Amino acid sequence: METFNNIFTLRAEASSSLMELLEKNTLGTNGAKYKHLDTARRMKLLYNPLFLSLERNEKCLGNVTFCRREKQWYVRYFAFDTLVQGAGKTPSKKKNSTLKTNLNAFFLDKLQSGAAESFYAYIDPKNVKSLWMSEQFNFVEKANIATQTFSRVHPRAKMKIEIWKDPAKIKALVRKQFGHQRYFFDFHIYSNTDPFYVAKKEGEIVAFGKFHHANWEFERMPGKMGGVLTKAIPFIPGLRKIIKPKAHSFLAPEAVWVKENNAQYMSDFFESVLQAEYRNLILWWIDEKSTLYRTVKRKVNWGLLHKINGVHEVKFVEISPTNDSSSFEEEVYSCAFDFI
Repeated sequence: METFNNIFTLRAEASSSLMELLEKNTLGTNGAKYKHLDTARRMKLLYNPLFLSLERNEKCLGNVTFCRREKQWYVRYFAFDTLVQGAGKTPSKKKNSTLKTNLNAFFLDKLQSGAAESFYAYIDPKNVKSLWMSEQFNFVEKANIATQTFSRVHPRAKMKIEIWKDPAKIKALVRKQFGHQRYFFDFHIYSNTDPFYVAKKEGEIVAFGKFHHANWEFERMPGKMGGVLTKAIPFIPGLRKIIKPKAHSFLAPEAVWVKENNAQYMSDFFESVLQAEYRNLILWWIDEKSTLYRTVKRKVNWGLLHKINGVHEVKFVEISPTNDSSSFEEEVYSCAFDFI
């Protein structure tokens, strides 16, 4: 255990008080409001984490969790108790002046020392507290990530699919197609905790992807009618199979490849995986510049939830020594594990 500026405690393992803070943390402010129900399991799977915590009297009042992916540090959690951030929708400037100064000092220290070449995160533009974090610590918007839903009330097996568990075989597929992308990170693909599916036609691979299991609890659904919808869902046939606010279970894919960007293959692959996994919903986070996504987005029947909520946008933001304000020209790799 170390300290930084006599303000923060640095740990490589999460303390029990930190776990308590994260498990009660509600995400979102003006849009959707939800909790991750898999926090304890996810914490055990984090790659090379560093927990920067504000601790008082054995209680964790705030934390920033970094996943140190070589010299690219992903900001996994940014959670602070209401005693620190203020109870309102926007953080208290007075309470956060010391917090801001010392967090900025930490970012600068790691960048100047070469320990990190960049920090990056995903920001919901409708989440006031996330926007505050982004603006206060000089994160720059570099890409737009689409949150695309794919749902089926009664999914059917549309093509032959199989689960691969051999990391070497999976790595050969994934790195060939995605290894060139900005912020490519494949550690979580090769674990067998969640399935990697491959689809074949006449013995030839036509699609593949990793599918993470995720479980959330919604206090409020996204959209203008989110509050009403959350209460009404249990009484709406069809939709109540796709969304269960108190135990919302879905699949989050990454490293999705489809032969020739074929929209029918794409739809059949996703539906077949839903059927095999006994799920009704996929949430797919993908760079809007993705050739696959741009090709199929107007050709696929994305399902009932898409008709209600459409596509939600998330910002990919970064801090680097230059903090160049221009957007990335190349596609950013979306690691689904980071969103769940």
